[in-house]
Amino acid sequence: MSKFKTWLISRNTDEKSLVTLLIYGYCTLTFLCFILLALPFCRTGSTSITDQFFFAVSLTSTTGLAPSNFAETYNVLGQFIGLIFIQLGGIGYMALSSFIILKQFKKLPSLSARLLKLEFNLPQKYPLKSFIYSVFIFTLLVEIIGAVFLYQGFKELNMSNPIWLAIFHSISAFCTAGFSLFDDSMSSFRENSMITTTIMCLSLLGSIGFIVLLDFWMKLVSKRNRITLTSKIILFTTFIIWISASISLYFSDSYFSSQGWQGLKLSMFQSISAHTTVGFNNYDIGAMNNAAIFIMIIVMIVGASPAGTGGGIKTTSITAIFAVLKSVLQRKKHVTFFNNEIPGSNIYLAVSSVCFYIFILLLGTWAILFIEGERFPFENILFEVSSCLSTVGLSTGMTGDLSNQSKIVLSLLMFIGRLGVLTFGFALFSKAPLLRNKPKVEDIAI
Repeated sequence: MSKFKTWLISRNTDEKSLVTLLIYGYCTLTFLCFILLALPFCRTGSTSITDQFFFAVSLTSTTGLAPSNFAETYNVLGQFIGLIFIQLGGIGYMALSSFIILKQFKKLPSLSARLLKLEFNLPQKYPLKSFIYSVFIFTLLVEIIGAVFLYQGFKELNMSNPIWLAIFHSISAFCTAGFSLFDDSMSSFRENSMITTTIMCLSLLGSIGFIVLLDFWMKLVSKRNRITLTSKIILFTTFIIWISASISLYFSDSYFSSQGWQGLKLSMFQSISAHTTVGFNNYDIGAMNNAAIFIMIIVMIVGASPAGTGGGIKTTSITAIFAVLKSVLQRKKHVTFFNNEIPGSNIYLAVSSVCFYIFILLLGTWAILFIEGERFPFENILFEVSSCLSTVGLSTGMTGDLSNQSKIVLSLLMFIGRLGVLTFGFALFSKAPLLRNKPKVEDIAI
């Protein structure tokens, strides 16, 4: 252990090496999951190597997309192993390793601190020690409370093994994984308020992220006078997207609008599922019309919030882009939101994240269209790709019928989505050399 301490303290890496270490970590996690799930005593039947790899990536990236029924493919041991990797993928392996390291160090080493900030997209001066402990405290607390409520719901329905069902779906919901032990996800429980409401609350808490949860805790114990601007933006944007998407889905699909209040509840659950990237469905996605599918794609692309368990572009990036647009139209010199100026470096990151996400989305869609374009409609392919890249896990029902080549492409998209498109982009390009002279400024037409 002393040699490990010496190595960790002395380790000094540039930004690209830092990103590479993070990628290696998730590659190792995925490969380990693949090896364990491939063991014969974890499965109930034969499964192709491609499908096993797809499952491994989907579990560690907390996507929830499956080429076959998860509960029928793996026995209880395989399900338990899958749940472990959902948990590791949800809270982040760096959070776990940092927690262990803190038990050996009085202070988090620079390398661990930088990796943790990179994995969770944390602000530069964020209190890392408090954040690490909050990740584990809130995760344990929320998942236990969620499991208790789900247990009551499953027990009232006389479900077999209600304790295991409650634990599995509580962790899967909070980690926004969307893996279910039921054939139709949550469709059978659409009229059970106890189960659906609990799933929605768990998904929202996992989606808004640990920054918000820690901010509210610090405010509650009077260690802070107010919550941070980041938390305000996350809560405001999450609420606006949820309500807007719910109403849009309700009026876009004739089935929802024809069911009155019950249809509105269905649309609220489905919009939460897409926005938090949890991936549970209480309605057959393949039965939705194109207008509703379009709304779902937009919500999935926007995704959850930073420092949480969800994927997508992130609410803060979308907010930053909106703030830029608002400032330009109002001809302001500074980009502001809630009367606070957003730093230029954050604006650059937000714009880069959105642009690179769209580039990967278009490239992935083209690849699947090239392979499967004759077999599936364009809107279904775009939905599937968006679901993978944002680690949502919702599908129109085409996943199991895809070719092995398409499954490999989608696996790569899920992996990129879990890392974050910008993190993946950093890994592709070498660190730029320092400019000796200031570049020439010249105006261009926009």
